[in-house]
Amino acid sequence: MKNYLLTKTASVFSSKNFLTVLIFIFLPFVAMAQAASDVVQPPKEFDPSGWNWVSICYIVLAVLILLIIARVFDIGSLTEKVTGRKVINWDKANGWIAILFLIGSIAGVWYEMIYHGKHVMIGNSYSEHGETIDSMFNWTFGFTFVVFAITEALLFYFMFRYSYRENKKALYYFHNNKLELVWTVVPAIVLTFLVLRGFNTWSRITAERPKNSQEIEVFAYQFGWKARYAGADNKFGAHHFTFISGKNPLGLAVDGNVDSLVAELQADIKGIDAKIASAPDSAKSWEKQFAAFNVGSNAAAYPAVYKDLKTKMQEGNSGAYVERLKKDKRRKNTTLNRVLTYRKDNGIFNNAANDDKVTTEIVLVKGKSYTFNFRARDVIHSAWFPDFRGQMNVVPGMATWFSFVPTKTTAQARIEKNNPEFEFYLYCNKICGAAHYNMKIKMTVVESEAEYNTWLAAQPAVVAPPAPATAPGDDKKEQGKDSGSAPQKMAMITKTR
Repeated sequence: MKNYLLTKTASVFSSKNFLTVLIFIFLPFVAMAQAASDVVQPPKEFDPSGWNWVSICYIVLAVLILLIIARVFDIGSLTEKVTGRKVINWDKANGWIAILFLIGSIAGVWYEMIYHGKHVMIGNSYSEHGETIDSMFNWTFGFTFVVFAITEALLFYFMFRYSYRENKKALYYFHNNKLELVWTVVPAIVLTFLVLRGFNTWSRITAERPKNSQEIEVFAYQFGWKARYAGADNKFGAHHFTFISGKNPLGLAVDGNVDSLVAELQADIKGIDAKIASAPDSAKSWEKQFAAFNVGSNAAAYPAVYKDLKTKMQEGNSGAYVERLKKDKRRKNTTLNRVLTYRKDNGIFNNAANDDKVTTEIVLVKGKSYTFNFRARDVIHSAWFPDFRGQMNVVPGMATWFSFVPTKTTAQARIEKNNPEFEFYLYCNKICGAAHYNMKIKMTVVESEAEYNTWLAAQPAVVAPPAPATAPGDDKKEQGKDSGSAPQKMAMITKTR
């Protein structure tokens, strides 16, 4: 019976069956490759000269090796059938394979730790709290790595040591309270230590805002970031989501921008009223256009235009077009009323936002405490600045913040990394849309306050300050200079002639 089963098992690996299995394995990949192509290429002429014959030879060689292996299985099954003795002891072979695999795994881990360990064992944080986070990560990695190494080594060793033997009976080990106590209590103690340390670390970082920490607002939108620094008054101006417009992307309470938004909304509402009044005429026009377009084969030649005209005609005749306009008008009226209501609040419109500075780069001073106040315009984002070991969700309608102290400048980081083009960046670590991959803002750390002040002074304010008024006598002086210079120029020209 045993020889019969071995023969049947080996027959599966016969050449014909083996080829059949290969065909069924590769058929789905061929189908997927065909389905992945949206464009059917025209047939090409038979031209073997352009083939990659080296790759073809490799494929043929691989197939021949597989066929030889399949034939070896056939010979082995026939030998076992004739002699009644095993050609290969697969239980023992599996044990040795496990040992070889264990040795190869140890060599591979050793190689990776030597050549790529610097990317795993992090220790290059550029913030004060980052050193604690790096230490916590290394402790966690150390515990889990040791446990993983021991359990995997035992697993493969037991496969070799206790492989099946015909003349030996396996020991049925039912229960051991001491062993269960050890493997329950020890992991519980280790995990408790790791969890409590992580909780305490995060609590210290986010418990309260540090005193004398400079605040910077970081604004997220699809798909970018903007930073806002307080102006000379060291106060951030108020903001509201209803004030957001093309001229005012952060929704700041600035008189001119909000008044422009009010005028834009009022103009939009008037335009909608005009469209509603002319809706019957529009419906008749679309009906005529559709009838004219439907003549001949235009519908088949231009299906997109045909579909658009048909939709317009149907919506115009059914009244859906007017209803959509009325809905749009109600929405804009609601927005306009909100804006006008907040516009009357003098506590919001106090000109505090006029001298704020909105930038597309974040500049920090080494050794100074900063608090990022996060705000989102549209969807949930996640502010992630990995080099400073910081991350915080940015949620629309919810105030979130994160504080840290940079410990090294960008110039020092470039020297350490041996990369003169290295830059710190703040990324979005939440999949927020199609261009999420490109959502980042540069962060630069400078050495002194003087460098920071020079950069900040060059950034434009939200509202440009008025030009300085000239003294009453300055205009006459300028005119005198111009009038006095003209005769001198004429005399020089005459003298030259």
